[in-house]
Amino acid sequence: MLLAARELLAVRTPLDAELMVSDMLGAWWGRRLRRGDVEEFLGEGLVDYAAKAGTPAALTLLIAVAYLGTSRQAAKAEGAALALMESDVARPRWAERVGAVKPRGCYVSRDAYGDQDTVVCTFAYRGGLPGRTGPASSDPASSGQDPAGVPGHRSAAGQTGLDVEPVRLPEQIEDPHALVVIVDYNMRGMARDAWVSSQVDALLEKAGVEADGNPMLRFEEIEPQQARALLEFAMKATTASLGRKSPKLVSDSYSAYHAFARSRIKALPPGRKRPAPLFSEAPYSRDRRAMLAAEFLASDAAEHLSDPSAASRCADHIIDYGCDQDFNRPLRVSPTKCETFLLDWLPRKVLLDAAEQEAMPHVLLSWVRFAAPKTGLPEEGIRATLDAVWEATGRFTEAYRDPTTFGLDRSLVERLLPDGDLSALARRAFAFPFLEGKHGDIDLEALHPAEDADRRILLEIDHAAERDRPDFAEHLAWHEEIAKRLWDGDPEELWEAAQRLLDLGHDRHDVLHVLMEIAERIGDHPDELAAALDDIADIPDEPPA
Repeated sequence: MLLAARELLAVRTPLDAELMVSDMLGAWWGRRLRRGDVEEFLGEGLVDYAAKAGTPAALTLLIAVAYLGTSRQAAKAEGAALALMESDVARPRWAERVGAVKPRGCYVSRDAYGDQDTVVCTFAYRGGLPGRTGPASSDPASSGQDPAGVPGHRSAAGQTGLDVEPVRLPEQIEDPHALVVIVDYNMRGMARDAWVSSQVDALLEKAGVEADGNPMLRFEEIEPQQARALLEFAMKATTASLGRKSPKLVSDSYSAYHAFARSRIKALPPGRKRPAPLFSEAPYSRDRRAMLAAEFLASDAAEHLSDPSAASRCADHIIDYGCDQDFNRPLRVSPTKCETFLLDWLPRKVLLDAAEQEAMPHVLLSWVRFAAPKTGLPEEGIRATLDAVWEATGRFTEAYRDPTTFGLDRSLVERLLPDGDLSALARRAFAFPFLEGKHGDIDLEALHPAEDADRRILLEIDHAAERDRPDFAEHLAWHEEIAKRLWDGDPEELWEAAQRLLDLGHDRHDVLHVLMEIAERIGDHPDELAAALDDIADIPDEPPA
């Protein structure tokens, strides 16, 4: 890293230096260590190493980290940089301007579906240095990125913007630049892409022109306080997604701009609520959801549905998804949202009976025809959404795997999933393996693990061989605690740790005892418990009793 930091001495502007150091800090962003925090181990370790090196390159790196790093990294870097400056270590003449920026304007480009916002925040440095010919360090035109509503974007309806030619910036400029962040509402409002452009005027002009000629796009200015609230929410959502077992959710370049974006967001004034996504409404109560379902089922769009009972249950799932997973937007439809609902969320989360499986694609098509006009979605957007649902219908039968087709009895599945949460099936079956047949006079098929009294009976039967333990009551209480956590999926790291150990071939009972030992040792400290479970790589030679 310090060898790479020597290049900082050759750059001419603080913008180039900040982007270079942001790229360095992004080398480990999103990575996880078995023990310890990666930002503390690598980020603060880099600061300590640079402080000991004491070279001009090290000082330049410390100055940039003092602005771009985490709060702990920044505090350590600032102290180390001041010590080196007092020792008369040389530094570039632009170093004092690192982070000395002021916001100039904030804008948002929104697609008509409400799928995503492209947030553009423009800045300039206080004071000026001789200018140069743009582009600066990175631009969408050169990186192949395509934000909604800015040059080079291909919208969901297929429109494409124009490439932007480099612009000759005037002498004695303040390095104007734009931070561009994609906020994706189909991914819980997370920031999934970010980059920087020095072609500010051309960027804004082309975004406005494209929106004026495209009914599927909107482009408008927003208050800097709103932009800050929106981007802070989005970046927190991105960070929260890092621990999930899922495909990579951010662009390949996001990590390189994460530190830069974080620091620029802090330069925006605070004090406003996050602007709501398009079509957001007040939270839907159960009664309001039921009224919306009744309105749909009585509409012309639903008149051809042949099984009213199944259609009603499918409509409930569609509405719940829009309310609970899409920021209270059950009426919002788009190709991406419908495909995500049909091919990803339903197969993972919802237990459908045979009639519902047959009806769901048809009900979703009817819902699009019912809901889209209510949000004012242009006709081309409606057609694109209907086409997407038609294309996904065939894939739905392959994506949705009814657990009863694996030989599981329907009544058994329903006892394990009284809430219909299909994603909980495996971990609940692991927690309660004895649910069929008889144990003495006890009919196991009459017991419901969701009920506390029946749950305890099932666990006593599961651990009947341990009744002679002097601490059996306390031991069983801890089994109840782990079983309840597995049932609820809280924390999610508990089942992930169990799966890792099972994959290594360990016995179920030994796995449960390891989980119990960790939960008992950590106590009521959720973050520490999640971290300890994440650290489990294997069972020791002597598993806990």
